[in-house]
Amino acid sequence: MRPGGRGAGGGPSPMETETAKTSTKRRNKDVSDTEVTSCKQKMTYIRSRRGLFKDHNPIYEDLTKKEYPVLLQSASNELTHKVPMDILKVNGILKEILGVQYVKAAGNFYVKVYFGCAKDANAFLLNKPILQENNWKATIPYDSIECQGIIRAPVDLSEETLLEDLKASCMILGVKRFTKKQDDGQFKPLPTVLVTFMASSRPDHVIYDHIWMPVQEYIRPLLQCFRCYKFGHGSGACKSTQVCSICSAGHFYKECTTPSVFKCSNCSGPHSAVSYTCKVKAEKIAQIKNKINGKFSYATAAAIAVTPNNSTNPNSKILKTPAKTPHGRAMIADIINSDIVLNAITKTIVELMKKREVNNTSSGPLPISSQMIKELLVTSFTT
Repeated sequence: MRPGGRGAGGGPSPMETETAKTSTKRRNKDVSDTEVTSCKQKMTYIRSRRGLFKDHNPIYEDLTKKEYPVLLQSASNELTHKVPMDILKVNGILKEILGVQYVKAAGNFYVKVYFGCAKDANAFLLNKPILQENNWKATIPYDSIECQGIIRAPVDLSEETLLEDLKASCMILGVKRFTKKQDDGQFKPLPTVLVTFMASSRPDHVIYDHIWMPVQEYIRPLLQCFRCYKFGHGSGACKSTQVCSICSAGHFYKECTTPSVFKCSNCSGPHSAVSYTCKVKAEKIAQIKNKINGKFSYATAAAIAVTPNNSTNPNSKILKTPAKTPHGRAMIADIINSDIVLNAITKTIVELMKKREVNNTSSGPLPISSQMIKELLVTSFTT
């Protein structure tokens, strides 16, 4: 029998067995690499004005909401051409849909459908037959499941790379790198990147490879309509007639016959409606800046809490920020995720236990007042 040949049982030799194992491992590794590569190739993205987003159809996962809105629009909509939605027709069709509470117009091209529970809303989002039959596209409104934050990332990292490789405590849906237009007309990429998360509050950081990037609060820029030139909505949701940004008459600015005579449609001043010299626009911008500048440290917050006559303190209004607002949720997230707060609370608890033991008398431990807790908390913040 030749060396390395099979014996009477026909089984492989030890050398052949080891070779087969190695070959199998290599083959499994090759298959695994192929699967990973194919998965990456299957990942598709959608580019829009909001940035680069993962192509996905999210559904509601939070079951604690009071209502669950679904945004309806025509499936034929494009960036340059949108099809109006007939709310009466939509309402008639939705009478047969389970769980619909009410329907509300959201501009000329969108309709919001409100459901009472997540199960019914998700069933409608995944109901392809009725969506295809009526040429509808159903999505969850951005502000219902998303939040945004700002990071600073090297300009060498593309949006595709960031969207694929950024990691966070919640799902990252999209990224948008800000740019600045140069004198030659070219756009220069900036380190500032807007990240959209699928969460009710933004995480405090993201990670690229081993690089830790803090996430800062994002305050949306002032939104101005280019149809009526009012603030707070876009032209896609505007039902007003066209206004000239130059003379404030009822025509498009390119059709203006008096291009040298300015009259603002918001404040009647001698400037265009998009000018930053407009008093109304300046007030709106100041409100946004106040939201940013109104943030305060945790130590300051604790100091304000123990200030006598707190109701007369002008800074006390800051503490009344509703927790349900985006600013309030971001503030709460900052406090919860702060090591400073955690250490201060821990120190305060330890000091309270010590005082409780020291002040223990025959009639029992002395009561711990809220004033004592506040004083200890302030001390813990400042030491």
